[in-house]
Amino acid sequence: MHPYLFRSIFGLAVLATINSAGASANAFTEFKRQLTFIDQQRIVYVAIATNESERERGLMFRQELAADQGMLFIYPDQTRRALWMKNTLLALDVVFLSGDGRITGLLKDIQPCTKDPCRIYDSKVAARYMLELPAGFIDKHTIQVGQKVTLP
Repeated sequence: MHPYLFRSIFGLAVLATINSAGASANAFTEFKRQLTFIDQQRIVYVAIATNESERERGLMFRQELAADQGMLFIYPDQTRRALWMKNTLLALDVVFLSGDGRITGLLKDIQPCTKDPCRIYDSKVAARYMLELPAGFIDKHTIQVGQKVTLP
């Protein structure tokens, strides 16, 4: 095979691999689903993490998050939840939710982890869902334990 043809085919294969990886990553991080904080009538557009690998990746390496965007982590059961900020570049607020969409706990302004070991944050209460939002969201919109959200 001619070297130029080989390089062209190899280059196209690499581009196809990158594009397919990017497409699956983009599909995961698309913020299409709506979640509403009922008391404030505040809509948030969420990406959803439903399996273990999606929950482990979360918002890692993401460099920006709009004020009305977040990530909803869905778990198969209701128990205490834990998170860390390893490889997370953005400060976040976290809302813990029961199975019926009631807010059970809040964590405010969790900063990115810059060196190991990274701190583990505990919900201290049982939760079926965890919602990560841009830092400051909880205070700006007066989100409180006991309020309800509509889940997508």
